[in-house]
Amino acid sequence: MQIKSFFTALSVALAPLAATADGSLAPDVLQIPLASHHFGDWGESSDFNEFNPGVILTWEDRLAGLNYSIGAYKDSKSATALHLSAAKMWDIGQYTQAGIVGAYIHSFGDGYTGIAPSIQLNHKYIFVNVATGYDDDFYGVVGTGITIPLGR
Repeated sequence: MQIKSFFTALSVALAPLAATADGSLAPDVLQIPLASHHFGDWGESSDFNEFNPGVILTWEDRLAGLNYSIGAYKDSKSATALHLSAAKMWDIGQYTQAGIVGAYIHSFGDGYTGIAPSIQLNHKYIFVNVATGYDDDFYGVVGTGITIPLGR
């Protein structure tokens, strides 16, 4: 069942990429997740790995003005996680963008699988992403990494 949902999510994420003005399927940006910091009350699952290397390819300003991303990284439970997302980013300075991200994350281990809404700040070649939740207490994760433009 997990494999079927993986391929469904993958096809939904890639479909909008074909609808570009110039027909190009080349990604615009390479994001390299590096680290995370978990805060708040995570209950019994608070033993996290906070080194999260990976690779995420991003196509900017495509269908409906959204950024679409696909990639994988080492998740906070030290398993491989698939990342599929769509984001709306706004320029807030010459080298800075802020926006909202809707991601589907699929851990191939004991990590998180599901929808993860977040906010993200990009400045030059650095990104910071913050996702939060609330059950009995406030908790969340801050992820950071570097961004490399690929020159579309």
